[in-house]
Amino acid sequence: MELITPGLGLIFWMTLSFGLVLIVLRKYAWHPILASIRLRERVIAKSLINARRIEKELSELEQLRVEKIKETDDLIEQMHKHAVEEAEELLAQAKKSAFVESGRMIEEATKSIEVQKMNALREIKGEVARLSMDMAEKVLQEEFSDKGKNSRFVEQLLDSMILN
Repeated sequence: MELITPGLGLIFWMTLSFGLVLIVLRKYAWHPILASIRLRERVIAKSLINARRIEKELSELEQLRVEKIKETDDLIEQMHKHAVEEAEELLAQAKKSAFVESGRMIEEATKSIEVQKMNALREIKGEVARLSMDMAEKVLQEEFSDKGKNSRFVEQLLDSMILN
């Protein structure tokens, strides 16, 4: 039962020893503990301030990234439009060039046909002239030999010429 009802001496010595421990702790331990707690509070406060600053910077960087992406998309779109315009221009130039080239080829073919036609006409004229000369020679030979035969021969020659 002594533990339940302590004596007056025990209470005195326990209070005295508690007071001494409290004084020693206050003088030597309390100030360093409080100083380290205050230091820790300052470090935490600075960390929170830095975290907010970093969060703000990240937000600004995110906005900058979004702007740069938008600028890049706009640039890509402009480049695409420019490429399409260049392709259309090249296509138009190619069509124009092909049209000019086909016109030139048609003109050359027409000239070639004209030259061949003229050559054919010269050949035909030469052949007609030769045949005429042959016919005239034969007519003259017949004319000198017999007049009746001559007219029949000319008619035959004309008929054969008409059939050809």
